[in-house]
Amino acid sequence: MGFFDSLRHLLGQHDASPPADVGLAWGLDEPVEREDVNVESGLYDRMQWLKKMKRILAGLPASEEEWAELMADSRALKLEPEFITKTQVDEFMLLVRRAVADRHFTEKEHRKLDLARDLIGIPEAEAEAALRSILAEAESFFGKSVERTDEG
Repeated sequence: MGFFDSLRHLLGQHDASPPADVGLAWGLDEPVEREDVNVESGLYDRMQWLKKMKRILAGLPASEEEWAELMADSRALKLEPEFITKTQVDEFMLLVRRAVADRHFTEKEHRKLDLARDLIGIPEAEAEAALRSILAEAESFFGKSVERTDEG
């Protein structure tokens, strides 16, 4: 005896077709709210876009050619400019923190940050102020200055 035959026998129903009102009673016949689907798919799209953006910024300068495609994706996904700006600036700040986390700031890291700043569109003065602030925070935390090296 198969599973469904056993289930029908247990339930005392030998007719394979369910009553007509089962779908309605269980909410199976109700239309799917498209807005709910779009919200979930929008969240998924945002998270995938964010993941791609982080990967591209982390891989600079080698990944620079992918930036135009990322920005085209943001337009295709109709991401809000505020979301794009906030996530890009937040990731830039994380890049700065990673660059000084070992208490050494190399020329290679400087070039990477400068390229990220250009791609994101952060004004130079704003980026320099952020760098100074994060350097001061790192030096306070470590109790030592962050060294600038020409290596790397």
